[in-house]
Amino acid sequence: MAALNRLSQRIRENFAETTRDLNLLTTSAGSSSSAYFDTSDEKLKEISKLLESRSERERLEGMKRIIAGISKGRDMERFFAQVVKNVVAPSIEIRKLVYIYLLRFASTNSDLLLLSINTFQKDLSDPSPLIRSMSLRVLTSIRVPVIQGIVMLGLKKLVNDRNPWVRKTVAGGLAKVYEMDSSSLPSLLPLLQILLASPSPLTLGATLTAFSEICPDRLDLLHPYYRHICRLLVDADEWGQSVALEVLTRYARAMLEKPDTAGSAPPAPTPKTTGDIDAESEDEFDGLDIDLAMFLDCARPLFQSRNPAVVLAAARTYYHLAPSNNKAIGQELLVLPLLRLAGSTEGRVAGKEIASLTWEVIGSMVEERPWLFAKHLTSFYVHTSEPVAVKTNKIRAMRVLVSAESAQASLREFKYYTRDPCDIVCEESVRAIGHCVRNQPTIAAAGLNVLMRLLKSSRDSLVAASVIELKSVALSNTSSLPEPQKLVARLARSLDGISNASARASVFWLVGQFAATEEKAVMGLGWEGVAPWVPDVVRKGIKGFSTESTIAKLQILTLAAKLLVLAPGTSLLLQLSTYLFTLARYDQDYDVRDRARFLGALLRGVRPDKTGTLDQNGEAEDEDEDGELGGVVLRREQVRVILMGKRAVVHDVKIGQGEYEVGSMSRAVSKRLAGYEELPEWTDDPTDSSLRDSEIEKQPRSVVPTPPVPTPSSASAPVPVHLSPSTSSFPKSAAGASPYDGSPAGSVPTHVKNKFKDLDAFLNSESEEETEESSEEEERPVQPVTAPPRSAIVPEYDEETSEEESEEESEEENSEDEAERAPLYGRYS
Repeated sequence: MAALNRLSQRIRENFAETTRDLNLLTTSAGSSSSAYFDTSDEKLKEISKLLESRSERERLEGMKRIIAGISKGRDMERFFAQVVKNVVAPSIEIRKLVYIYLLRFASTNSDLLLLSINTFQKDLSDPSPLIRSMSLRVLTSIRVPVIQGIVMLGLKKLVNDRNPWVRKTVAGGLAKVYEMDSSSLPSLLPLLQILLASPSPLTLGATLTAFSEICPDRLDLLHPYYRHICRLLVDADEWGQSVALEVLTRYARAMLEKPDTAGSAPPAPTPKTTGDIDAESEDEFDGLDIDLAMFLDCARPLFQSRNPAVVLAAARTYYHLAPSNNKAIGQELLVLPLLRLAGSTEGRVAGKEIASLTWEVIGSMVEERPWLFAKHLTSFYVHTSEPVAVKTNKIRAMRVLVSAESAQASLREFKYYTRDPCDIVCEESVRAIGHCVRNQPTIAAAGLNVLMRLLKSSRDSLVAASVIELKSVALSNTSSLPEPQKLVARLARSLDGISNASARASVFWLVGQFAATEEKAVMGLGWEGVAPWVPDVVRKGIKGFSTESTIAKLQILTLAAKLLVLAPGTSLLLQLSTYLFTLARYDQDYDVRDRARFLGALLRGVRPDKTGTLDQNGEAEDEDEDGELGGVVLRREQVRVILMGKRAVVHDVKIGQGEYEVGSMSRAVSKRLAGYEELPEWTDDPTDSSLRDSEIEKQPRSVVPTPPVPTPSSASAPVPVHLSPSTSSFPKSAAGASPYDGSPAGSVPTHVKNKFKDLDAFLNSESEEETEESSEEEERPVQPVTAPPRSAIVPEYDEETSEEESEEESEEENSEDEAERAPLYGRYS
């Protein structure tokens, strides 16, 4: 019984020891995964002991604690010297963690890393691709110019590595080397060209990123690889797809021929006959550059990507390159994917930010090409739960899309949006209503009534926006609107209910602008040349001058000066203006004082007996200290032109900034960001298509190893068919062939595709062949199994055989082997 107890105890100890890393036992605190994230000072002191231990298990434990501490934000740089020693550890797990640590702190501890430079060079030949890539990343992260030669040797060694992840690391290392030493560009370009010819789509994004950082202007380097990159576009990773679309878009604008219907001009409707409809599929690419059509066709499947960045990049590509009115590769194809992306962001990480950016891009496109989204006006209706940025972008886009057919519905929508609790959305809605009043005569009167009702609102921001829009309406000289004087008079009557500073200033400016009249004064104070309702506005302005805002005070002074020009002989007006200029002379704001002094000197010619400036006692000053008049005296007509001249009013605020490209982040934030590059204009001298012919497209596209030689029993087995989305609707040339005859990466030769039209035919053929093989096996007689003779297994040598006979026999055997291998390996050579 005691022996059995000792045996069970030994088993439990062994089990606990072997399963400690699997966290199956909870009796030990160190075996729990939560212990790694215990970054207290006591635990940090144990890390040094663990790293110096001879046991691989304890060193692995120490590295795990260090990586966990880094993830918690603790400073683990003090263990750098001890971690570097473990770079030569035989355990692959320890070395992985060591390289992860070194990649984080390599740039700040380059001197200590130089002590292990030989180890990093040795790891470049490690069997593990992860170790090879990490060692190269560490080498390129050492910012010491002395080892640039060693780094270049490592890049040249791994640029042809069989693993695509290692080649991807090489592409990232090229940019690091160029950043440190720009004079190494001539030696980096051959390596970059090798990576551009890589058959694996995994390296596409990193390679083109390195191209953009090293030599973004050397688009001529992409000539032999253009079609190769287009073929890899669908199979590349999402980050690589967005980078490739940007690079190829720049290449197409600089090297390819511009389509006749590309640009902002709407497509001209062309009536189609019966013959045109039958031949539409054959002629849809006529007149287009075949390489441009190839790029657009390869980029079309990316509209269905799950990554928003890829969808936006594809839309930007079609916006800048695609022709209009083309069903296969036209600009119209970008509309539905963008609307789908903008409306399907709920529940997604950063969904609000994605929706805001997408609607910003859509708004910029609508501003320049409204005909693209004219049929989808209902998609721009605002929902209450949407963010403010989305609402404003939708309203701006709707304002551009308003037409005579949709004017009534759009006005109802804008009127409803003015009830939104956000002031920004309300102001944008009021601007949209003003746009409809100026540009849609059928709803001008209804829109004007809406703006006038908004003057009675209790929200100051809404009243201010309405006044500003009514100001632009009054200055627009629209024939469908009433006389501007009547509109301004209605605004003046509502002055007491307007409290916003900019709105009150706009009313005072409009009163002065439309105060002149040719009718004789019958009512009011009887000022000649001035409308009868104007003196009361001046009285209200002067009465509350001390409580007005600065911008309103400036406009009140301007209003008084305009009235003095219109009615210079009115004594009451002269007294009011004298009192007003006295108040302005002692105002606290220096802008008001300067405006009063400027207007007083300007009105010197209007009142010949007085200069318009006042002394300390309020009396007019006729001369300066030297007894002479200063400055130039203008006549009344000249002063009227200065004060009451027409002012250009900007009615609509454009979406974004026109100096930045549509779809760029710089346009979204209205600021030039780092890395922004303007898209080149279409070239007038496109390059010859033969420059894009290369041997790369003629080689087999498969990236897998050469398949084994098929046995006779499996020679008739069907080959799997690779269905690539990039070849489903590829543009055909005049001869009926694709512009590129090669197959995409990982596909089979073309003659295999013709055998099976669809998946059902492939499965049916496979089942038929399996039944035939099974029937043949049933009919074949069963042969008894006998052991082979010993001579068949162990060769018996004849002692009397001569050397010449043995050489002849070996030559015959070699020739027979070569004859057998020739037909089998011929198809893969």
